[in-house]
Amino acid sequence: MDKRIYVFIAVILSLALLVLFANNYLEIYSYKSYKPPSREVLNNRYFALEQWLKETGHSVRIEQMYNPEKIAAAPESVVIVHAAACDWENPEEVIAPWIERGNSLIIILDNYYTDQLDENLLSSMSDLGIDLTYGIPENYPREESVPDYNLNIGFLHDDKADMFIRKDTLDITRIIEFSFGEGKLIFTGTPSFMFNNNLEREPNARLSWELTGGLTTENNKGILFVRTGGRYISQSMFGKIMDRGNLVPVIISAALVIFLGFWMVIPAFGLVFYEKQKSSRPIKERFAAEISFLKKHRGLNYYLEIYERELQHGAVNKEEKYNYGEIINNLRSVYNETDKLKRGISSIKT
Repeated sequence: MDKRIYVFIAVILSLALLVLFANNYLEIYSYKSYKPPSREVLNNRYFALEQWLKETGHSVRIEQMYNPEKIAAAPESVVIVHAAACDWENPEEVIAPWIERGNSLIIILDNYYTDQLDENLLSSMSDLGIDLTYGIPENYPREESVPDYNLNIGFLHDDKADMFIRKDTLDITRIIEFSFGEGKLIFTGTPSFMFNNNLEREPNARLSWELTGGLTTENNKGILFVRTGGRYISQSMFGKIMDRGNLVPVIISAALVIFLGFWMVIPAFGLVFYEKQKSSRPIKERFAAEISFLKKHRGLNYYLEIYERELQHGAVNKEEKYNYGEIINNLRSVYNETDKLKRGISSIKT
């Protein structure tokens, strides 16, 4: 077996023994270190919420630029759509039957001025008795039990039996919810309580769940997000390992594997160990030994006849035939004892 294989096995066993020794005799302790958020987290404010929903058995889909027809055709039971990411032409005719069948639609008013919102959407909200207020109140008193509402948009509304509202500490309505049949229609400003850095607070997490996973049905746990900006998808070669992993061990391990692989499969990298090559005897000494053996057993003449015939047959030109003939004559002189054995052998030009 090739020695490279033995060396490869030895390296693997050495590494295994080193790991075993470190595991049994070296102290292992945990420590905390800060790692900056990944690029996907920085480019997706709802990343933590999406992961939470997926871990609880909900399917999450992200789309961009929708319309009422696409919303009504969505297979998910909950659709969360940014107002700027949808064309709101005739929303009542298309979306209302879909909501009444037990689905829920959350409309996020992500533009902070009325003239930036779709006129059809504003008209539909007016038909429901909803008007908007803008502006961040001064000296807003925050309370631990109140979620982090977006303070740019508030709602003015008529009190209705089928309506449920959520207010902040200033008694301003921040979320308004209507029940239609078995489903719900919800309006809110930009849901800052759903953002990655706010989900750690219990009021934010509870409200986020009520507006996402809490609205799904037992038979349909799908949630669709429709927004103007898509998620960042890492395009690196090693995916999440390159995106969040510890690159130093990865680079060292890859270099070691590449080095051992080349060492194993490419002979051009040389021998694993220096091997002393066995040197053979000079060709003249081998000729002398062979002739002595054949002469002893009286078979040299027969051998030379065959040798001469083959050489002459394979010669290309007269010069080659002459050289071969000279070699045969020298060998015959040895056999016929017309010259000394060593002198005959030494005269052969090889």
